[in-house]
Amino acid sequence: ANEISPEALAKVNEIEKKAKKIGLMELTERTCKWPVGDPATEDFWFCGLPVQQGKPYCEAHVGVAFQPMSARRDRRR
Repeated sequence: ANEISPEALAKVNEIEKKAKKIGLMELTERTCKWPVGDPATEDFWFCGLPVQQGKPYCEAHVGVAFQPMSARRDRRR
């Protein structure tokens, strides 16, 4: 399990309030494909915010998905 920094989590909580909450059929290469919720329920959606270039996710979700080890250690200090 990836350990997520409090800053990254706070950013994600903020972004999920602003998220477009789009469905699978609305995804394009320009929409964040971060899934939120339980796929078995009605309350399931994808973030849908503009992606960071070359990544499948928006800036906040990239921050959670691709946290380098070294950056994580530095944050503890």
